[in-house]
Amino acid sequence: MSLPKFRIFLQLIAIAHIVGGILLPFLVNTQLFSTYNALVNQALGFETTGKSTDINFLIGLFGPTIASWGVLFLYVVTTAFKNLDRRGWWAIFACCILWAPYDSILSIQRGIYVNALINLISALMILIPLFMVRKYFFHPSNLQSDA
Repeated sequence: MSLPKFRIFLQLIAIAHIVGGILLPFLVNTQLFSTYNALVNQALGFETTGKSTDINFLIGLFGPTIASWGVLFLYVVTTAFKNLDRRGWWAIFACCILWAPYDSILSIQRGIYVNALINLISALMILIPLFMVRKYFFHPSNLQSDA
């Protein structure tokens, strides 16, 4: 896969976060999220207390945060791929590492394993391509020798 294709792939992940984050508050109460909501409610012990609407509202509140992370990630990826250097690679890496492990640990502590699984899949979709293009960021001359 060429370097521009990796950039586009990571940009599409960012755009998916933007769109998904914008839609989350509207979709959280739909059938599309029924399994996710059931697992979260069960983990939090709200399956029979009538609090699921409140929990779904709180899940929906994360939508704007997810969307804004996507905007920032899109900027970081686009900028990093324009100026191939170590700082850009580390910035993309930091975007992923500062979110996924911490969010996953907190989710696992509360028994929300589905969230940790989503984080793992998302993080791998970012980190695998990132490591595949690492040499271009740390040794930009490789780009010319590979062309």
